[in-house]
Amino acid sequence: MNHVTTGVMVLGALLALGLLQLRWLLFPPAPDLVAEIDHWRRGRERATERADSPQQLSPIGRIARWVVDLLRAHRPDFLDNLAPDLAITQRDLQSWLTRVTGLALGFGLAPIVLVLARRLRGDEVSVQWAPIVGVLLAVAAVVLSVRDLRNQAASAREEYIRALSIYLDLVAMSMEAGQGHAQALPAASQIGTRRVFDEIRTAIDLAPSRGITAWEALGQLGERYRIVELISLRSSIELAQDDGARVKASLIARAKTMRSSRLAGAVERANKATESMRQLTLVAAMLASVYIAAPKILALRSAAGAP
Repeated sequence: MNHVTTGVMVLGALLALGLLQLRWLLFPPAPDLVAEIDHWRRGRERATERADSPQQLSPIGRIARWVVDLLRAHRPDFLDNLAPDLAITQRDLQSWLTRVTGLALGFGLAPIVLVLARRLRGDEVSVQWAPIVGVLLAVAAVVLSVRDLRNQAASAREEYIRALSIYLDLVAMSMEAGQGHAQALPAASQIGTRRVFDEIRTAIDLAPSRGITAWEALGQLGERYRIVELISLRSSIELAQDDGARVKASLIARAKTMRSSRLAGAVERANKATESMRQLTLVAAMLASVYIAAPKILALRSAAGAP
């Protein structure tokens, strides 16, 4: 009776799926033109990337490329969120995903290989839990890799924002000395030697050849690295409508705001370091007290005849 009930349920499920498929064939949904255009654009970008990288890929690299194609087809938002983190940490999607795929495969197959090796040695080991443990380890490897990328990107953005604050201070000082923003922007970028200054200088130098303003170039740099300060700087300067006095006031105000934020961050980090040192000192004092008092307490207990 149980087998008959199960068979009826399976046949009912198959019939329902068949009816849904028939309805979809008879009444297909209206095409989403925006999604179709976006799918075409992503396919063109994928074909361009493949044409630009004719080098031979390793087997893991081929698996990573298949994963990239799968994500672009079904989870493009995940890749869009990942792109700024990869860009600011100066990593390539293919190489990073190849490394993550290798880690996932290594951790995923390790329990199975270990169990099979023990079985070949004659040990009675259950094999059924090895794939489950392997899947859990593979998922953990992927999650930890993504988290590590996020943390490194956050650290790189903090360093980028600190250097950007210094750059805006230099621009504000140059403008207060009498230079216009058209001269102060490239001049200030020539002073610094960090990566931030190099990228700002390159963006400003290439802006005229691309037919955009320096503010638009800096805003695009902020969009590429997901740096809100650069995007808001572009918006505030564009509101000034190329008025020299208003641009100067906006730049000086922005530099002052970022300087205050940088100082507040430095104070917060100093307070955290002080608190950590205070706790460490307290723990060291407690351990020293126990170390000094314990022998005397034991001696008193021995003298009193206590066990």
